[in-house]
Amino acid sequence: MRRFNFLVITLLIVLFSCSSEENQISSDQIEMCSFNLIDKKNNSTTKPDAAIINWPRWETGQTIKIKFLDGDSIAQEKVKKYAAEWEIYANVNFEYVSQKEYADIRIGFQIGQPGAWSELGMKSFYGVPDHQSMRLGPLTANDESSVRRTILHEFGHALGLVHETTNPAATINWNLPKVYEYYGGLQGWSKEEIDEFVIKKSNSTNYSEYDPLSIMHYYIHPSLTTDGKGVYEMTVLSDIDKKSITEWYPFPVRSVIETGERIDIACYRKCIKSPNGRYSLEFDSGCLFILDNTNNQKTWSVGAPIYNDVMCFFQSSSGEIIIVGSRPNGTFLQEIIWRSRVSKIKDAQLHLQDNGDLELIQNAVVKWSSQAGKI
Repeated sequence: MRRFNFLVITLLIVLFSCSSEENQISSDQIEMCSFNLIDKKNNSTTKPDAAIINWPRWETGQTIKIKFLDGDSIAQEKVKKYAAEWEIYANVNFEYVSQKEYADIRIGFQIGQPGAWSELGMKSFYGVPDHQSMRLGPLTANDESSVRRTILHEFGHALGLVHETTNPAATINWNLPKVYEYYGGLQGWSKEEIDEFVIKKSNSTNYSEYDPLSIMHYYIHPSLTTDGKGVYEMTVLSDIDKKSITEWYPFPVRSVIETGERIDIACYRKCIKSPNGRYSLEFDSGCLFILDNTNNQKTWSVGAPIYNDVMCFFQSSSGEIIIVGSRPNGTFLQEIIWRSRVSKIKDAQLHLQDNGDLELIQNAVVKWSSQAGKI
């Protein structure tokens, strides 16, 4: 679980992310990402490296109102589409309102300080009502994945995430002379500023393992490290992004899954448990399994770990559980990995029982179970 220490400090930190060209670094490739933290003049109670609990996050389950200050309908619809990925894994709701209404997050595309940036966490809630709190740039990149990355990254800041390089567990072997030269030339920063904005790790006790695949990581060219290991832009949420944001904004625990639900998403949310809390339904690496939390042992498991892009459905049309994925052979054709082999069962529910049995129940009658199969 990534429980970072959010840097509620008095500085404007300007970090960057840029394209994943392997053989060169040029400033015209870089899309700036910065986020404003608290101004000490306006909030004298804060301090550097304050723990996350000293800076309020959004409430779990909260509806966050969002409005656009400019931009055409195409750009606005892209924001709605990609930002919604955070709602899958974080128990918050984004509601888009008209420009005349109050909004907690206020997005500009062309207006505001250049670059792509967002205020951190709930700072936008406490700001001036009409003050811009996020800028996404014109979103004119030909590569749609770059547009998705920008939106996901800045909304990550809006939910309270900071750049992954500040993670105390980060294992970046900086080539300091080149780092100072590069950032000094690019940003005009002093050595002290580079130490503060790029090199220094936070003092947080709230963090997960270092995640170079995080959407919150920014580009690091291999020449800036002593071991030649660079970190390139991610365009999708990593597994740790998904799991950690769920820990921060958890969903209510339940023991029932309704037909039509994505079981894999419910499992990512860590919310399917037996009423006594002993067993949980999990999905990982293409496998659906029931875990006994008293000894961390799997009591039932189906699926296969060799597939990519795996999803698990509880179908509304048949009541069947299906795991689908694609083989890692470049074809990207999805196939059924496993199915529960029940049919014509509608308006059913899956119940995870106190004995660790996953039962498909229709009209109070068990039709299938993980322990007995089709009944």
